[in-house]
Amino acid sequence: VMMHQPRIVVIGAGMAGLGAATKLKELGFTELTVVEASGQAGGRIAKTNIGNAWVDSGAQYIHGASAENPVYCLFKKYSLLNQVPEEGKSTFHRNNEHKVNEDFAERVYAAGERIIRHRGSSTEKSIGEHFAEEAHAVAESWQDDEKDVQSILALVGKDLLVDTGASDLHKISLASWQYYINMGDDLNVEGYVVQQQPDLPKERLLLNKAVGKIEWDGSFSDMEGRGYPVRVVCEDGEEILADHAILTISLGCLKARAATFFSPSLSSEKMEVIEKLCFGNIAKIFLEYEQAFWASDVRSISLIWDNDNVASISTSRAEWLRYLQLFTVMRPKEKFGNILIAWCPGDVADLVETMREEELSSAITEHLRLFTRNPTIPPPRTVLCTQWCSNSFIRGSYTFIPVGIDGKVMDILAQPLVGTKNPSKALQVLFAGEATMKTLYSTVQGALMSGHREAERLARQYDRTAPPAGHCDTVKKDLGVCHVPQ
Repeated sequence: VMMHQPRIVVIGAGMAGLGAATKLKELGFTELTVVEASGQAGGRIAKTNIGNAWVDSGAQYIHGASAENPVYCLFKKYSLLNQVPEEGKSTFHRNNEHKVNEDFAERVYAAGERIIRHRGSSTEKSIGEHFAEEAHAVAESWQDDEKDVQSILALVGKDLLVDTGASDLHKISLASWQYYINMGDDLNVEGYVVQQQPDLPKERLLLNKAVGKIEWDGSFSDMEGRGYPVRVVCEDGEEILADHAILTISLGCLKARAATFFSPSLSSEKMEVIEKLCFGNIAKIFLEYEQAFWASDVRSISLIWDNDNVASISTSRAEWLRYLQLFTVMRPKEKFGNILIAWCPGDVADLVETMREEELSSAITEHLRLFTRNPTIPPPRTVLCTQWCSNSFIRGSYTFIPVGIDGKVMDILAQPLVGTKNPSKALQVLFAGEATMKTLYSTVQGALMSGHREAERLARQYDRTAPPAGHCDTVKKDLGVCHVPQ
């Protein structure tokens, strides 16, 4: 039995890092430091100010409105769920003279969603291929104009690109969700996403502290002569010695850094997983208007392109506006004023991140005028685009699984590094983050639960028992949640 407390460093203060730190504290580990490269905790949960409102530049959906979902429980605990607005209606516009029959569009869209929600187990087939076959059959079976049906179905495919952050449906594995746990319906909680503040003393949460290298399987001594197997070297030259490091950086960062980040290097097996999994990008363009040009009960505005084809749904930077097909309205108006969010996926998202505000404003205004046949739509008062790909500490939105890859490889990514030189130094570097969760990747609770998983792995190593996981009604002070000023 170790007489001293093991020293643990958590790298990254996003949901996974905060989840790990909180759980470790709960389990009685006290020698704990969290290092975060940016100036604030939260990672891909982030707020920004536009007009008089706080908006979520990062995550804004709870995937799974049920008691199994710890993120849903946090919302419930802080009574934020009763503030979530009613759904509202979807409106559709097309780029030709014809008006869209909303009811017809809703029905076709629902048929498309049923196809695209299919959970295959064939890793060699793409969602694009499956969708093209099935959507084609649906379009033919519809008595109405087949072309109309095709273009609405194509909208479903384009919206899936936004959900996944990918640029091409033919690049996403049909078996992407074969291991997924469905925790229930999605819930849009925009404007109520809570900033996480871990319950740690100031000197234990080091912000603006980028890590340059993780040295492991070594023998590093501190001033007192105590030896540690891990040395975390920060970019400002500071070195932190530890028994265990929990690495929670994004897959995007791992892709960019993994080859030089570890000494000794990662195994070729782990490197291959980092290389092969895909890290997507999503951009949200917030458009704030003086006055709304949409009706007060509208929740979303979808734009249908006549000649869109279900056979190939992939973005093109040259025609980036074609992939700005989805605009959601921030509601309620009393809280947000008149704000639309334009959503775009993959390389179109990468592109709009680099565009100037004026450029986006005039292009999007023209675009909306064309589809709504309303030449008087004014330019937005403010335009603000998220910057997840340009953010060198994150580099995108979240993971998706490409054709030919089985989600099981995420288990390889989650395997801790065990030293060879010093056999007692097990679990030297542990891995958490959404990309390590084949059952819940790309979700906030996936990140959070991956942090819990690694904390519990360490607890088992030291024979500490985790308190039983509580459901919503017994949720403990899981993460210190501070409310953002409204």
